[in-house]
Amino acid sequence: MPRLTKITELSTIDQLIIGILVLFLFVFAFELFLVVPCGGWENLEGCNGASADAAKAAWQGYYEIDPYWGVMPDWYANIMNAQDLIYNPFWSLALFMFLTNRQDTPWFRTAMILVATATMTTSLLVFATQFVHPDVTTFMKIALLQVNGPWVMAPMLFIYRMHRAGSTAS
Repeated sequence: MPRLTKITELSTIDQLIIGILVLFLFVFAFELFLVVPCGGWENLEGCNGASADAAKAAWQGYYEIDPYWGVMPDWYANIMNAQDLIYNPFWSLALFMFLTNRQDTPWFRTAMILVATATMTTSLLVFATQFVHPDVTTFMKIALLQVNGPWVMAPMLFIYRMHRAGSTAS
């Protein structure tokens, strides 16, 4: 079984990435708290019940800044499903790879670049549609950038780190 590495033995950038991955997984758990009681992102709008109401209350601030969150159009539900079925489980694997100091394994570097690129691309697509929505104010745009910006900026960091590892190995 792989041995866990002391975080202090890792580079500063790898320590930062571990922190980001923990944040991503925390948000994943928080999203599941919202979506599981509703039976999927597609059912978010009409979802009721005690646990669904509690989850909606926890997410209330986000409902106020994202014009699509409550109505969840099909394209957005598909992006959220991809996030929950592909990206977020991958972040769990990534955390394991970094904590066991195996983050420079070639297959993992390639996978990390692919998933990071997909995450960044879908996040930018969501930003583009949110920003042109007629009901989105400047305040909402700033709030959306603050809340969702890590899903663009962190993948850029991941790609930089994985590319750097590949170029120093040669």
